[in-house]
Amino acid sequence: MNSEPRPRFTDEEKRNFYAAAAKRFKAELKLYGATAAIHIENKNDEMFWRQVLQHAYPMGRFRFIASSRNIGGNITSGCTQCLQYRDFLDPHFWIAIDSDYRYLTEEADIDANHYILQTYTYSFENHYCYAANLNRAVREVCDGSLPFDFTAFLTDYSRIIYPLFVWQLYLQGVDPEAFPKSVFHRLLSLPVGARATFRNGAPVLQVLKERTSKMVSHFRRQYPEADPTWYEARCNALGVNRSNAYLFVRGHQLYDLIVMLGHKICQEYRQRQHDPQDGESKKGGGLPNFERVMTSELCFGEYDEIRNIISDAHIALGLK
Repeated sequence: MNSEPRPRFTDEEKRNFYAAAAKRFKAELKLYGATAAIHIENKNDEMFWRQVLQHAYPMGRFRFIASSRNIGGNITSGCTQCLQYRDFLDPHFWIAIDSDYRYLTEEADIDANHYILQTYTYSFENHYCYAANLNRAVREVCDGSLPFDFTAFLTDYSRIIYPLFVWQLYLQGVDPEAFPKSVFHRLLSLPVGARATFRNGAPVLQVLKERTSKMVSHFRRQYPEADPTWYEARCNALGVNRSNAYLFVRGHQLYDLIVMLGHKICQEYRQRQHDPQDGESKKGGGLPNFERVMTSELCFGEYDEIRNIISDAHIALGLK
C-alpha cells in the first residue's frame, strides 16, 4: 500500500495547469474545423447542447469536451471540472453547465458575457420534460391521440411541490443541514405503479402530495418564525411560479418519472388498440419509442428558459 502523502498543488500551479489545458483546446480547433470548443459536464449533456447550438447557429461547428484531466492527472467530468476553466474562456472556448440553483441564487459571473452557458432550469433534462414537448411525443407515439395530458399533470405536480421548493431555497440559506438537497431529491423519486396513469396521474400526484405536505408541516413547526415569502417573491421575479416549478426541481428525478409514465401511457394505448405486440401498430408498422421521441426535439421559442439559452449562445457567438 502506498503511504506517501497526496501531493498538494499551489493556486498558481492549478491556474497554470488549467490555463495550459484551455490553450490546448483552443489550438486544436483548427484540426476539428470548429467554431468553438465547449467543455460540458459529461457525455450525456452533448445531445442537448448540440441541439441548442445547432438551432442558435446552424452554420457553426462545435467541438464538445465531455471530460478532461484534473491537475492530479485523472480524467474528470462534472460541473466542478468545467468551472476550473472559468478564468480562461473566450470566443473560442466556452463551458456549458446545468444551472442547479445557480440561476435562482444569482451566482456572480455565470453568464454568456463570461462565455458560460447555463440551462436556467435545474438541468438539461428539465427541457426535455417541458409539458408541450411531452404531449407532442405522446401524440406521435399514439397515432395523434392524447390519452394523457402532461400539461395538466405537470401543472398539478408544480402546485404540489412549489411550497416545499420554496422551503428548500429558504433553508439552503438559513440552515442547509435541516433540508439537504439529497433528501429533497429522494422525495421526488415517485413510484409508477399499475394505476399510475389513472385520472391523468392522480395516484402519482397523491403520493407526492402526501410527502410534501408532511415535510412542509414539519418545517412550519420547526421554524415558526420563518418567513419564506421573500424567497417566493424572488422566485417569481426569476420566472418560477406555482405552474412551472417542475422546470426547477432536479431534472434527473423528473426525467425518470416522465419516461416511466410515458412508456406506460403508450403501452396502455397500444393494448387498447389490440396491437399484436408492444411496439407494433394494427397496420404492422413500428411505432416510435416514447423517450426517443421526447428527446428528438426541443420547444425553441416557447418558454423563457429555452429563449434565454439561445440568447446567451448568440452573445457568446458575437451575434448580439
